Amino acid sequence: MANVIQVRDAALIAAIDFGTSYSGYAFQFYDGKKNVPMQIDSPQAWNSGRKNLSSTKTSTCLLLNERKETDECAFGFEAEEKYMQLCIKKTNHQYYFFRSFKMQLQDGKGLTKSSMIRDETGKEMLAIDVFALSIKCLKTHLMDLLKIRGSQIEEKNIFWVLTVPAIWNDAAKQFMREAAIKAGIASDKLEIALEPEAASFFCQYIPVSTWSAREQLAPFAAAPPGTKYMVVDLGGGTADMTVHEKLEDGRLKELSKASGGPWGGVVVDNAFLQMLISIVGEPLMNQFRRDNSFDFLELHNEFEGAKRNFDQRKMDMIIKLPPTLDKMCEENLKHGFMKCLEESVHSKEISLLESKLVITAKLVEKLFRQATDEIVDHMKNILEEGPVKGISHILMVGGFSESPFVQSVVREAFDGKNGLKVIIPKDAGITIAKGAVLYGRFPKIIESRVLRFTYGLRITPIFIEGTHPEEKKFRSDTGLRCGDVFDIILSADTEVRNGFSVKKTYQTGEFFQENLKLDVYYTKQKNPRFTTDPGCILLGGLNVKIPNPSKDLHDVDVTFQFGMTEMKLSAREQSSNIPCTATLNMIE
Repeated sequence: MANVIQVRDAALIAAIDFGTSYSGYAFQFYDGKKNVPMQIDSPQAWNSGRKNLSSTKTSTCLLLNERKETDECAFGFEAEEKYMQLCIKKTNHQYYFFRSFKMQLQDGKGLTKSSMIRDETGKEMLAIDVFALSIKCLKTHLMDLLKIRGSQIEEKNIFWVLTVPAIWNDAAKQFMREAAIKAGIASDKLEIALEPEAASFFCQYIPVSTWSAREQLAPFAAAPPGTKYMVVDLGGGTADMTVHEKLEDGRLKELSKASGGPWGGVVVDNAFLQMLISIVGEPLMNQFRRDNSFDFLELHNEFEGAKRNFDQRKMDMIIKLPPTLDKMCEENLKHGFMKCLEESVHSKEISLLESKLVITAKLVEKLFRQATDEIVDHMKNILEEGPVKGISHILMVGGFSESPFVQSVVREAFDGKNGLKVIIPKDAGITIAKGAVLYGRFPKIIESRVLRFTYGLRITPIFIEGTHPEEKKFRSDTGLRCGDVFDIILSADTEVRNGFSVKKTYQTGEFFQENLKLDVYYTKQKNPRFTTDPGCILLGGLNVKIPNPSKDLHDVDVTFQFGMTEMKLSAREQSSNIPCTATLNMIE
């Protein structure tokens, strides 16, 4: 790390790992001296009394009062505990309780500033407020912890890092940035980090003592330059994968663009819920969730605890069945849960013993396989790509990677095959937060990345007979034009160095035009012709403010910067060389 040139000298770097199921943070002090300390702190284990669970992260749950405020309410395990008490008192419908809401930012399910999301009781609230209040709670928890430890640091001296899945699109990243700003974090004191990259950073530089004792190999950090390895970040919502190569100067090079899908631990939760629905029916399960919120959450937590420890080589899974579910079956279906079970497709795989569901290991494995099969298949596809030949290690991180079953599936598929070694650091769930701290401290640690998409603007050039299709021809004040042309800025799969820039020139089309407005598109295609081609998606509106509007047409140079976690842009009016205010709004 000593060879990495740029060091951010903020007195404190604080990283928030905002996850689908669990969230946490880590931080690092720096006194500005030559050698940056490698010690990275995080809270003592978050404790959940009801789950009898100690974790390096807390659950991503937000509880608000009827005024949509966090006063007297909570985030994390505390929010769960308080909400369950409200359920017992039957007053929970007066409050707002959100969980597992991050998945709504997955590609194809983007949120805007006006998007609404529903809480557990069906009430709606602005999504950006839910995210912002959650980030604010984690931020407040950190500031309170620093005070307890006697730190007098001021917020202005803190630089923040917020993690997101690498497979998220630019709009989702901007949404999280706006939520963080709304939570009280200044935009110029904030960096977005990609989760698998953060984990990769941390595992390069952590001490030997933090590796699991079962790993019989030299420390991962001691691997020589030229080492290629796959990072597999398995979280609650997503499976996020990339491939890195270690370079001579201590930095990393991305060899394969980030990829993955919604194959995190939530998939197993949903499979368990669908299993129950197949037994009692969806209408009854919906009613049970609505009218017996406490018991529904208890059932979910029971499964969560069992899921964390499940290993198909040991024993079946035992889950306590809420008595109210059996009662609802009697009242609505005219027979109890046992009869429903006997008549279901799972009659030979699930039994009921003294109000406990005994689920065979074989069936639980099927629930897991809905996620792990996708994960393994995708990993195999990556390994077949030309640029990543020679991978020696697979690094598993993220909360879902802590599952004994998930570990055994990945090891069985890859460990020892073609020279591959699967390695898993201790506390894989907090690895990302600690790595994000390193990214905040050493922002140039990634030398280059591979673009996931082709980016471009919709333009209307002069129509060329024989080149442009007739159906795209239209007449304007300046003659015949071709509509919807995809003007490529940079193509997918291009390797770009950190901060690589592309300059494009655009011209105003009206007299005294104050703003130049252009639509930015992206696609997985490498060479799209038109923005109407299949797979081309509107990313957002580019707005450039013209500094001195006049009767002349103005040429404006717009510079797009790539190779970082977020695309950045700037603009300058050509004739005057005056900088222009340029914004790309992706979440209106």
